[in-house]
Amino acid sequence: MKWIRRGTALVLAFLLSAAVLAAGGGESLVTLSVLRKEYLDTVSEKAQQKAASLEQGANAYLEEKTQETEDALLSQAMEPLLNGVLAQVGEQGRTVMLEKGDTVTGPLGAGFVLREGTAEVTGTEVVNVTAGGTRPGGWEIARNIYYMIPQNDQSGIRITSESARVQLLDGAIASQDAVDGYQIQYLAYAQGLSVMGLFKGTDVGFELEREPTRLECLIMLIRLLGEEQAALSYEGSHPFTDITGWQDANRYVAYAVHMGYTNGVSAAEFAPNQPCNAATMYTYVLRALGYSDKLGDFVWNSTDRVMMVQTGILTQSEMETIQRGIFRRDQAAFVLWRSLSAALKNSDMTLVSKLIATGAVTQAQYDQARQNVPS
Repeated sequence: MKWIRRGTALVLAFLLSAAVLAAGGGESLVTLSVLRKEYLDTVSEKAQQKAASLEQGANAYLEEKTQETEDALLSQAMEPLLNGVLAQVGEQGRTVMLEKGDTVTGPLGAGFVLREGTAEVTGTEVVNVTAGGTRPGGWEIARNIYYMIPQNDQSGIRITSESARVQLLDGAIASQDAVDGYQIQYLAYAQGLSVMGLFKGTDVGFELEREPTRLECLIMLIRLLGEEQAALSYEGSHPFTDITGWQDANRYVAYAVHMGYTNGVSAAEFAPNQPCNAATMYTYVLRALGYSDKLGDFVWNSTDRVMMVQTGILTQSEMETIQRGIFRRDQAAFVLWRSLSAALKNSDMTLVSKLIATGAVTQAQYDQARQNVPS
């Protein structure tokens, strides 16, 4: 009974700690961070301490029964909390469609949820956060369970069904992400922008590995200006004939033309589905800060790069890295995030301060977004 009471005390102490931290941090990403620390580190440390204590006095039978009781109590007490975390995960991160043989890996702490299809564990093991415990290589994982990668050894899962839908969280990477040798680098920035409502994915997630379209970059600009609702309620028209099939697209473009934010590739074409390059993204960001290429503040695809460094949005090294290859949605998210802390033209006010002052985002949203974005 003494060891059962100690096991119960351990569980209650852990749950109280997790609850306090979760209440202080607010949203699910903080809770997951607490779980990583408390579940993977503290419980392991307590288990080692328990084993050492048992070796000094308890007989083998009592030790076995005590451990069984402690594990049962911990599992029973943890289940509601961990199921709650899985519910908080909801549709965060990005969801990808994978094919047989595709893999999901990631750094320590990366997570994933198999929503459809079947998959098996690869590498050493993964942690079943929902139910507790680890699952070894070769184990067939269950659907709708939150799994975490416990170490940087390429552990993860391999898809065994013809197709599967997997939710990727906290830096998890699918094998298909290495498009043209490119691997996603700025997921945390996209997630931070998403918390603020400034970056949204498609029906299959953020799609950070692919090129953004001209229409997508324009929508990013409108959101960065805090004017999305104004755009969606705009009833004016535009001169372009190649924007069909999505009514909101016409509203975004018509509003942007009315406000002088964008031009078409010709008098009658906007080319909404053509790739958006880095220069276009730079132009949009600089315009959001109040700079004007029409007034000569910068020149598209020329001095825009100089201005991006001068305003402190990018360093020269970051600029050169982005310019080397295809411009991706991943890099667009990075540029957008960095622009938030840049000052408006002829002002000490930053772009994010303006967004907060106008009510486009809240201080709480920004504070939450910064919790998981590298400084």
